[in-house]
Amino acid sequence: MKAKLTDAFVKNITPPASGRLDIVDETTPGLVLRVMASGVKSWSIRYRPKGRKQLRESYGTYPSTSLSDARARAKALTAAASVGRDLVSEEAAAAAAKAEEEAKAKTIADVVADYIKAHVAKTRKAGVTEKLFANHIVPVLGKKTVGELRRADVVELLDSLKNKGWRTNAQVNRVHAALKACLNWAVEREYLDANPAAVVKKQVTERPRDRVLSDGELKAIWEATDVRTDPSRAFIRLLILTGARRDEIRCMTWSEIDLEKGIWTLPKARNKGHRDHVVPLSNEVKAILEALPRLGECVITTDGKIPYAGQKSLKESLDKAVGASNWEHWTLHDFRRTVTTGMSALGVREEHRERALNHAVGGIGNKVYDRHAYLDEKRAALQAWADRVMLIVDTSGPQNVVAFEAS
Repeated sequence: MKAKLTDAFVKNITPPASGRLDIVDETTPGLVLRVMASGVKSWSIRYRPKGRKQLRESYGTYPSTSLSDARARAKALTAAASVGRDLVSEEAAAAAAKAEEEAKAKTIADVVADYIKAHVAKTRKAGVTEKLFANHIVPVLGKKTVGELRRADVVELLDSLKNKGWRTNAQVNRVHAALKACLNWAVEREYLDANPAAVVKKQVTERPRDRVLSDGELKAIWEATDVRTDPSRAFIRLLILTGARRDEIRCMTWSEIDLEKGIWTLPKARNKGHRDHVVPLSNEVKAILEALPRLGECVITTDGKIPYAGQKSLKESLDKAVGASNWEHWTLHDFRRTVTTGMSALGVREEHRERALNHAVGGIGNKVYDRHAYLDEKRAALQAWADRVMLIVDTSGPQNVVAFEAS
């Protein structure tokens, strides 16, 4: 259908009973008004660049885009087409070039902020990752634009960290991994063409830690907490008794604890295994939890609102108290290895101790089909370990440590 379009005509035209109605403007070549049965009216413009096939651009809806605006656009497209130009493609290319230029003008600090907001904030160790960026990456690289960043800049950053005399150079690898992940994210969003950190080799060859605390060391650490108050005392003792990861204990909430049933349900969002993990509570763990004041939702806390945050100073204090300068270097995570090693020495089957510590048990059958909770087996393993700890730290009184059959 053809018609001489006017504002009154466009405003008052009756929609078709079904489908759509296309009305070609007799005044302006290429301009088409499309009317849908729903009453929606939209503009499209047909144009043919010289020597090429006919093209079409959708140009908004009426009345948001007026008849005069649509006519002006149609005239611009057909005028460019008459000399062989495709104005729509030219504008798209210009917009893409501008966006690319703006993206490459972003600073590393800008990209890090975007990355943290879009991705890191949703991860389990968001706080740790944010500190890596804030303390080590942004101060050095933050003012550079992504277009300026070179592989040499990444290498220089990592070399400087290695030369700072960090206690463990494995932290250099953590910084490298965080930066590489951030820049991969940026490449996907076309902030830059290639990731200069991706081709940089690992700066430090890491060896898996194998530190297991001796009975004497475990006793010394336990006794060093005698003079401390909660929550630091409870924090260390729960690490020793459960073998749980530091943040799993530190960020524990009362809603996860059922003292009546004697279980702690660690949600998948809060553990490395990304699966709900039920931890049976030994008698000793229950006693520690029952003695803690309920200041709020947080269990290991000074105010009930935020988890305990004094790990660094606590470790330094314990080192001083036990004379750790004469020990092989140890970390709080070594409690976890000590627990599983101790369970093994007690004869706890590998499958049961792995499940007690929320380690993945291999095999597709275990992952998909085996839904047995192993609650009794885990409870027996953790209670046997707690009994063993009590024997180590307090030799007075009767002790009943269960010996398991060899696994």
